[in-house]
Amino acid sequence: MSKNSKSERNNFVDLRHAARDSGYHDVIADILDIKKCPFCPENFKWHKKPTLAKERGWFITENTWPYENAKHHFLIIPKKHIVTIDDVSDEDFNAVKKLTRVVSEKHNITGGGLTLRFGDSTFTGSTVTHLHFHLIVPELERGEKNAKPVYFPIG
Repeated sequence: MSKNSKSERNNFVDLRHAARDSGYHDVIADILDIKKCPFCPENFKWHKKPTLAKERGWFITENTWPYENAKHHFLIIPKKHIVTIDDVSDEDFNAVKKLTRVVSEKHNITGGGLTLRFGDSTFTGSTVTHLHFHLIVPELERGEKNAKPVYFPIG
């Protein structure tokens, strides 16, 4: 790892993966400087969307910076700071399932993707290391025959 890349990440965020528009890069740079997890409840101030539902220590919200071609992009986040898949229990997966169902019913979602990156951001491509799921529904092409692809980077 180069000397420069060490300053671009800490235990909470990784600026190397924040090259998106809408000020996202600047927000992650600010979080990098303060060295706190932006998804832990006491620090959850950069995210501007409301919580839509809660379930057993997890909550779901719209992504403030949705991926290109996403009609809907939600984040499902545990209140407890976890990074590895080993820290996700069967009860946690059930909570994620319930939150996915609640939002799917509310927004009439009939298909999409539920994704998860965990662990070292060098491998995951995530900007925030606090484990979280993405619920992504792509936009449809003109005439609603095909969905537009949504790029979800890993690595």
